[in-house]
Amino acid sequence: MCKCGLRTVPIKCCRSFTSYMDLVDKLCFKFSGLRFDSVRLFYNLRDYDGCVLENDDDLEVMFSLAGCYGVESSCLTTDVGSVGLCGGSSDSYGSIFTSSKGKGSAVSCLTTDVGSVGLCGGGSGSYGSIFTSSKGKAPGVSCLGDVVASGVSGSSDGLCTDVGSCSSSKGKGLGVIRSEWRLDVEKERDLLPTFCQHRDHALLSDGWRHYIKEVNQKFEGGAVEFRDKLAKFAIFYGFDYSFAKNEKDRVTAFCKDADCKWRVHARLDKVSTYFYIRSFYDIHSCGASVLTTKHSRASSSMIGRLMSADIRTTPQKRPVDVVSSLKGLYGVDVPYKRAWKGVEKGRSEAFGDYDASFDELRWYREAVRNSDPESVFEIEVDTETNRFQRLFVAFSACISGFKHLRPLLFVDGTFLKGNFKGSLLSASAKDGDKGTILVVPIHFFFSGLFPLCIGVADSESNENWLWFMKKLRGILDGDTRSIVFVSDRNAGIKAAVPKVFPSGFHGYCLYHLKNNLRGRLTGGRNKYKERVIGLFSLCAYAPNEMKFNEEMARLKKAGGEARITNFLADLPYEHWANAFFPGQRYGEMWSNLAECFNSWIEKERHLPITQLVDRVRIKLMEQMCCRKQTAAKWRQVLCPTMDEALAIAFQESKAWEVKFSSPDVLEVLCNPSVKVDIGRHSCTCTQWQLNGVPCVHAVCAIKKSGKSLNACVERYFHVECYREAYSRPIMPVPTLWKPEVAGDAVILPPISRKPPGRNKKKRIRSFGEKVRAIKCARCGKRGSHNRRSCKEAIN
Repeated sequence: MCKCGLRTVPIKCCRSFTSYMDLVDKLCFKFSGLRFDSVRLFYNLRDYDGCVLENDDDLEVMFSLAGCYGVESSCLTTDVGSVGLCGGSSDSYGSIFTSSKGKGSAVSCLTTDVGSVGLCGGGSGSYGSIFTSSKGKAPGVSCLGDVVASGVSGSSDGLCTDVGSCSSSKGKGLGVIRSEWRLDVEKERDLLPTFCQHRDHALLSDGWRHYIKEVNQKFEGGAVEFRDKLAKFAIFYGFDYSFAKNEKDRVTAFCKDADCKWRVHARLDKVSTYFYIRSFYDIHSCGASVLTTKHSRASSSMIGRLMSADIRTTPQKRPVDVVSSLKGLYGVDVPYKRAWKGVEKGRSEAFGDYDASFDELRWYREAVRNSDPESVFEIEVDTETNRFQRLFVAFSACISGFKHLRPLLFVDGTFLKGNFKGSLLSASAKDGDKGTILVVPIHFFFSGLFPLCIGVADSESNENWLWFMKKLRGILDGDTRSIVFVSDRNAGIKAAVPKVFPSGFHGYCLYHLKNNLRGRLTGGRNKYKERVIGLFSLCAYAPNEMKFNEEMARLKKAGGEARITNFLADLPYEHWANAFFPGQRYGEMWSNLAECFNSWIEKERHLPITQLVDRVRIKLMEQMCCRKQTAAKWRQVLCPTMDEALAIAFQESKAWEVKFSSPDVLEVLCNPSVKVDIGRHSCTCTQWQLNGVPCVHAVCAIKKSGKSLNACVERYFHVECYREAYSRPIMPVPTLWKPEVAGDAVILPPISRKPPGRNKKKRIRSFGEKVRAIKCARCGKRGSHNRRSCKEAIN
């Protein structure tokens, strides 16, 4: 039964079909003065007063407890004016069931509190005495969970609820009471939404609804934490607010709608130094029409904090992806410009500030020297302005490891993508396993890469390359070997190598030379160009001067003597042709390993300078450890790739005959026949001399002579040498307890001059450089577009 003022109506509640929301809807439907957001329910049981009823779980608990107490009827009292307390004695209406002995039975009483607190009195003869028995004993009732207050019948004593069937035994309980009429207030269930059902999607912002809850809520982070949680609370519910007071020790906010009474006030407690909510009116009267997902409180700073974890794992995250992520994960719409600013702040949150990063180099230098004193870490600044100029880094593990690798360095520079741009200069070597030219599996794209040192400068100028080569000469001071450098024809490298390494050799990358030649061949067909390029490659690979002259004559005839002569005018033969190259380049005609290093650090090139160096160090540290553990499992003498290459050469030469001229000089009778000198590590085909690895003829001759094949392979390809190269670890540089760097000599960032036009994130491709055609996943065509930019019509 539900009473509001002088009105009393029945409410039908079924345990299996009635939810809390249904119950509140019925109350608001029956009493027009009630509002959904202002209804508060509670009920009393014997020995338990003021039980809260807020959700479906509480409703189920009430049904279960009432069943345990043997109560079948529930009294729901609604007094819009002054309902608040429900008494439990026989003198008040709270004693729904009374007996002659004055003891009330277990009662389930729901009270709807919508107004001020007051008392609802009533004696034994008032409306509070709903059920009485002839002997003054409480009726025996059960099955509250099935049907409660299903009907009403008139009575001279009051109102009687028909509960279906109430058993009576020996006059101790009421008999069966049935109503002559039935008042059904069950609402019809709308089944139309079932035809368009949507899967529930949990948002990461669902927890924001509880950020602002009640008075005396504590915020340990002070006003900053309170403002942040208030903004997220408003974003979740879709309303906006303004500040009446926004100070360090007190904050007052109110709904932006002029007619809305929502308000919250919090202030600092000087004793605990925490922020507390002191007043909170959590009822909106502005209506649903003002709700929005385009929220101004979703600031760029908040976006940066929310997306910093994603940006840390995906540094090149685009603003358009952030807009999509915020919509799908948090249900918030933000404009592109705000998302762009948020990405920038997220990068600062994840990787630190770009400006401050230059001064952090002082601390990082000391940290590296403390953990690994033999490492080289040098910073150059302008003596007058104290602005950053150049940086050179070489870890001791890489310096000592290079002594066990081939004296071959791949030098190149690449541009940086941070706020201050600049160039990263590098020198890398190849190890003795997967760095061989005989077997290059595709899945070992970065295998064999051994970075030796890196440098950071403002550009790839002649001055910077000369500085870099001098620093490189310093870390190789104890190495007496003649170093071979392989690079493109960068003017700075061409000028610096002979000055700093007079005993070294410089080989030009054949790939870049072919692209340069392709640019000179204008006006011809592609087949003609490829034929000329092929003849130029034969000239480069020609093993001796005689073969070189033959191929050069064919090249000039096919490409035009004047054109080819003009192209070769500033291209000395000793820098690109095998027949004239004075050093040992181990068959390395391309500088693709330097390009591998640039791709290896692709994701780090946008970082602030200190984080850039640290990420490269971490990558090197992991690589050194991983390859050391891998080499520890090898049981053969030669590195696996070299061992496999020699096995293939042995299978190819099994049918050939070998004749002795001397114990070390043999003739291999194949078509054509060749001479092999084991002592001098030479063969008529010159592959052994040029590549530094026994050719197929040499393998056949060595096996016939009975000598050890392993002994005829240079030490750089032995497992022992490989292990020595990776024997020393790169030490960690922890940032915990990072001290403040003392002193007034703060390193300032360099003066960055923005180049004209849009910022370039990709390098400019060489003329004629081939690009793999991508296939669109939408239309299936190959070209220069993908699924995102596809505009093809789909049938």
